Amino acid sequence: MSTEADFGKDFTITSGMDHAKISADGTFELGMDQVTGSGAETFADYIFGKFDMQIKLNPTFAKSIVTAFYLNSKTEHHNEIDVEFLGDPGRNQYILSTNVFINGTGLREQQFAFWFDPSADFHNYTVIWSPKQIIWFIDGTPIRIFKKQNGTVTLPYPDNQSMKIQLSIWDGTAWTQQPVDWSQAPFKAWYRNYRTKACTLTGNATAISCQPNATALLSKDLSIDAQTKMAEVQSKYMVYNYCNDQMKIFENTPLECAINTKIG
Repeated sequence: MSTEADFGKDFTITSGMDHAKISADGTFELGMDQVTGSGAETFADYIFGKFDMQIKLNPTFAKSIVTAFYLNSKTEHHNEIDVEFLGDPGRNQYILSTNVFINGTGLREQQFAFWFDPSADFHNYTVIWSPKQIIWFIDGTPIRIFKKQNGTVTLPYPDNQSMKIQLSIWDGTAWTQQPVDWSQAPFKAWYRNYRTKACTLTGNATAISCQPNATALLSKDLSIDAQTKMAEVQSKYMVYNYCNDQMKIFENTPLECAINTKIG
């Protein structure tokens, strides 16, 4: 079974101490104003696992504000797996941005519009990071997959560093090139029901210890039905895909793009 976190015991506040608090029901609140944002991270370092978090965004549309739930190795050439919520001024709505950084290089972004209001209530966001693939879910529906293997070719993949779970809310002006409307501040986001079924490094980071059933979970593939649902979400709600942006980023289509949309 999954382990549910106690934010007070499993997370440490890393920035904006005055803007972070835990309510009586265990909900963790992060906030920001024009002076500072806020953030937190797990004490534990993970090497693969399933990570679930229920998140509710700022109740009024927060232009250029980013709310994040992601894994980060925090090294000079870091690995990172992103779930970021951006108040997109161009679309005047929240979008979900997913990305993968490998040894310090990202540029693997896929973005999705929502089919619900992510600020009206909590919704469940999941990342499964296994030795062979990363899968993102919204409320149990897969939206993206990133695989390590293309036939006999091993692709760049974030499996050489352990990572912490990090939470944050911050000013995304540099990303959107649109200023934040500070008259709407303070901005807030709420997190609850963080659950893991994961592996951690032990013995001076030389051995892997996994929670019960984590190994079996991490070896599973998406069913054909789940892959079909993922394809439907991508067809209807994906608003940006780096695989289709060769002119802006790549001379040639990245090798992983050929396998991360294939059903079967």
